[in-house]
Amino acid sequence: MSDDRDRSYTFVESVRRFFWLPREVPRAPAPALPLARVGIFNVAAGAGTAALGWRDQLALIMIFSVLAMVDDVIKGVRYRWPAVVVGLAAAWGADRLVRAVTSAPADPDWADYPALATGSLAALVAFAAITRLPGRQGVALR
Repeated sequence: MSDDRDRSYTFVESVRRFFWLPREVPRAPAPALPLARVGIFNVAAGAGTAALGWRDQLALIMIFSVLAMVDDVIKGVRYRWPAVVVGLAAAWGADRLVRAVTSAPADPDWADYPALATGSLAALVAFAAITRLPGRQGVALR
C-alpha cells in the first residue's frame, strides 16, 4: 500500500483535500497532549504579555488556539469542521460570559486577559471533545 504522503498534489487537489478528505483516509481524534500544551502556553504567554503591558498582543492567545485547531484539521481529525465551529462558539460564549460576570480590574492591561484565556481554553476543550465523539460504523465521515 503506497503512502499518501509520498504523492505530490496539485493546488486544486490540495484545496479539495483540505475541505473534503477522501473516504479511505482514517480519521482519529485530536491528540490531547499537544492541545494541552497549547492551552498552557496560551495562559502563560497571555499572563506575560499582560504583565509587560503589551495589551495589543493579548489577541495572540486566541490566535494560537485557532492555529492549533487548524493544524488538527489539516491532519484530518474526526468531525473536524463541526469541531472547529463548536470550538469557536465555545470560545466566544466563554469570552462573553467572563466579560459579563467579572468587573474590570484597575489595571487596564489585565482587563482582557481573563476572558481571552478562558475563551482560548474553552475552544481547545470543546474541539478535543467533539473529535472524540464516536464515529458511525460502516459510514465514512465527512
